Parts: sequence; structure tokens; C-alpha cells
Amino acid sequence: MPDKLYKMLRSSHIRYFLYSILVLCVYGCTGIPEGMKTAEGLLETKPDSALRLLRKVNTHRLYTPSNKAFYALLMSRALDMNDLKVKSDSMIKFASAYYTSVEPERAGYAWFYHARVEQNRGNADKQADDLMKAQGFAQQTNNFKLNGLIYCDKASMYASQRQFDSMIRYNRLAYHSFMHLKNTRNSVISLLNIGYGYLYKLNCDSAVQNYRLAEKLSSSLHDTLLLSTIYKSLGSVYYQKKKYQEALNYYKLAPVTHIGVYDSNKWYLMAKVYIQTGNLDSARICLNLINGQQDIAPDYYRMWQSYYEKQGNLKKALQFANKINELKDSLNERKLSVSFAGLEKKYKYQGLQLENEQLIINNKQKGLFLIFALFVLSIFAITVLFYRLSVNKNQLTSQLELLEKEIAITEIEKEKFEKEKENNVLLEKQLKLQAILLLNIEQYRKNSVKRPRLLKAGLNEQNAGPTNTFYEELIACMDLEYNDISHRLLNNYPSLTSRDVLICCLLLAGFDTGMIATVLDVKLESITKHRYRLRVKLQLQSSDHLVNYLRQY
Repeated sequence: MPDKLYKMLRSSHIRYFLYSILVLCVYGCTGIPEGMKTAEGLLETKPDSALRLLRKVNTHRLYTPSNKAFYALLMSRALDMNDLKVKSDSMIKFASAYYTSVEPERAGYAWFYHARVEQNRGNADKQADDLMKAQGFAQQTNNFKLNGLIYCDKASMYASQRQFDSMIRYNRLAYHSFMHLKNTRNSVISLLNIGYGYLYKLNCDSAVQNYRLAEKLSSSLHDTLLLSTIYKSLGSVYYQKKKYQEALNYYKLAPVTHIGVYDSNKWYLMAKVYIQTGNLDSARICLNLINGQQDIAPDYYRMWQSYYEKQGNLKKALQFANKINELKDSLNERKLSVSFAGLEKKYKYQGLQLENEQLIINNKQKGLFLIFALFVLSIFAITVLFYRLSVNKNQLTSQLELLEKEIAITEIEKEKFEKEKENNVLLEKQLKLQAILLLNIEQYRKNSVKRPRLLKAGLNEQNAGPTNTFYEELIACMDLEYNDISHRLLNNYPSLTSRDVLICCLLLAGFDTGMIATVLDVKLESITKHRYRLRVKLQLQSSDHLVNYLRQY
């Protein structure tokens, strides 16, 4: 009987059958989940639906680096397209590191969204560096959409630096890329940005030319927001040219968008023209239509001041002038409180430069005096001259030594500041993660009568409610940060329960025992006992630190 079984296993049909089963098992473990494929197709048309699908993906089933990288890229794109600003690069960093050596097009998108994260952080240097990397990959693939997005972000950086020639050039490159794709909306936005650049360069004719082209392209979109922006931009050009009636006509053409800040801007611009032309009644009507004036508070108060000055009501004008001064004082106080240490270093360095320049000037004056004395005092004066020069040389040497010491001290302080900055970023990241998780817990408590519990059979059950979604998000975050730690713990320690894995993830996220007790709504003593049982299951010695062991696992 064993010989017959051995012959059957050696037959070609049986081997082919077993090989087919093996291939199917491998494909089932490494294939892209269906939810991620669907989300990728919905990103352009329905980004909110794509984000919901991605949040439902069970990250425990993403066994391969390719699936993890693809999920990280899709999630970053979905968050950005839903206007959710992300400041943590832990997710997109995984995608950019993976695709850099594998797939240029996705590498370009990964570095592009990595640059968006740095923009949200306010790190302009790192943003520019990431955009350069993204552009290099985009040019390899001739992806016009990716190129257009990169050109737009580079143009925005140049605009913030008031380098309008470079801003116009990159917006024009973005315009051609979007026109090649027949992406009308983004083409119109690029033209508006080009016109904005020309307007600040006081080249009104070129600005009008680009705004007219944007108006022509947008006629097929029926987008009130774009039309409102175009007509207000045209009105601003004619206002700058002091053609107030034409400016007013364009401001009136701007449609109402029912978005507070845009509509308030329209009434503000119209009031500005009415005050300029002396039509005070119409100006007052427009100013009263403005809602949410905190976005334009200084200009809004200044406009009321001009209105009452034109009307001859100096008392009211003075009241609004005082409001402007109070607002300026608050803004100045805020600016002065920002980076005071950096300013102190700057002024200290400038003071050293001024002292050095003054020393050079004094030396030149003394040199001229000694040259003149050379003709008067002859050899004695020459002796004095050499003596003075030696004294000045010693002084200059001393000053240079002091300057080198100051520079060395400044470099040391700079290194310390950078290290403190890195530590602060890590601490801020941890605190924000803890704060978000705690806020989610509080919300889940208010919205549900009884929190759903994790099933003891595993972590991948469905329809577990908001609390289970929160637990899965926490575990998914820790899996990405610590190389799929929950899966490895369950494989290596079968005695661990899903609750054990959850507590391990909470500890890795920086939660102490009291906070874990609050999250799980149990007593502090229960968590202490659970941690002891957890150490027993992990076979830790009394000298081993549980959290350090998990981080190094």
C-alpha cells in the first residue's frame, strides 16, 4: 500500500495538481486586494468613496512589500484629494522607498505626495528636494498629469518667495501639460496663476490676455467658482489701471458662489470701487453684505475707515482706525514671539560683522595718517608706523580668533538646535497620535451605548463598529511602523489573544498603563495583571523591559 501511494505521488498528473494548488495559494497571498483596485479607479471621480474603501481594507492581509507600498500610495493620494492635510511621512515614506528602484511612475507620485507632507510641515527645503526627485521620475515616464501637478507645486513655491518670473514659467509648463491631457479645469487654474504673476509684475496687458483665455476655456465647465475668480481677477487688473467703471462691471459679473470667503471678497472689491468713485450708499450696502470678515479683517476695517472719512464722520473713522491698530499690534506680538532665538543669533552675527567692518575702516584711516606722517616725521615716523602696524596686526589677530570662536559656538548651538528640533518633531508626532486616538475613543463612547469588543478568534472580523475600526486603525499604524508586528507576534506566540496584541500596540504607541485602562474602559489593576500575564506569554525575564522588547522585536 505505501508503494502504491508513493507511485501515485510521483506521477506527472499528481505533481501538476499539487503545483497548481501551490500557485493558487501564493497568488491568494500576494495578489492585490479587490478593495484597493476599486479604490484606485474611484480616486479621480469620487475620492471620498475611494477613501472609505481604503479604510475598510484589512491591512493584516497585506503580506508583501508591494501591496503595502501600493496601499500607502493610494491612501496618501486619497487623503490629499479629500483636502486632509497629513504631516506624518511614515506611510508615504514606505511607498517612496519601495517604488524608487522598482517603478518610476509610482515613484514619481510617491515623491510628489512626500513633498506635500513636507509642505504641510512647513519644510520648504525638503519640499523642493522631494519635488526634484518626483520630477526626475515623471520625466522618465512622460506622465503629463504628474508633470503638471509637480509644475504647479513648484510654481506655488516660487510665488511664496515672490519670484514671479519662475512662477510664470512653471505655471506655463503646467498649463501645457494639462492641455495635452485636455484637463480643462486645471488648465484654467494654471492660466489664472500666470495672470496673477503678470499682475504683480505690473504687466497688465499680459495678465488680461491670460485671464481672457481662462474665461474662454471655462465657458464649457459651468463652474461658478472659477468664473467668479476670473471676473474678479479681470476687475483687479482694471482697478490697478484706474479704470474703475470697467473694474466694477467685471466685479458685478462674478457669480455668487455661496461660499463665504469668496462672496465676501466680491462685496469687498465692489465696495472698494464705490468708495474710490464716491458712491458711498452702494459702498455701505456692499460692506454690510460681507460675512466672515475675520479673513480680511484689516482691509475690512480700513474700508470702513475710508467710508466714514469720505462721509465726514471722523469719530467713526477713528474707531475703525483704532481697531486696525489693535489688530496690527496683536499680529506684531505674534510675529515677535516666533523664532526669537533665531533672530537673536542673526543680530549677534550682524553685530560681529559691523564690528569687523568698523575695525577695517579704522585701520585704513590710521594707515593714511601714517603715510602722511612718513613725509613729515621721516625715519622716526616710519618707526612709529611699524610699531602701530604691529599693534594693529595683533588686534586683528585677536579679533579673528574671537570671531572663529564665535562661529564655532554658533555651529555647536545650531547642531543642538537641530537635534532638539528632531526630538520635538518626534514628540509632537507621538502626542498628536495619542491625542487623535483619545479623541476617537471619547467620540465612540458618546455615540454608542456599549462598545463592541474584539472577538477572541482574531482581529479581522467585519462589521465590528466604530471601536473595532479604531482598534484596526491603531494596529495598522503600528504594523506599518514596526514591520507587521501584530502578525509576527501571533505567529511566534500562538497563546497570545487579540486583546494581548491590542495592548502591545497601545504600548508601542506610547500609552501608559493608566491611559490603556481609560481606552479599554477597565480598572487599572486589570491592565497591570494583563501586562504581567503578557510578560509570561512572551517568556520575558524579570530584568527585561516589556516596551523595549516590543520595539526591538
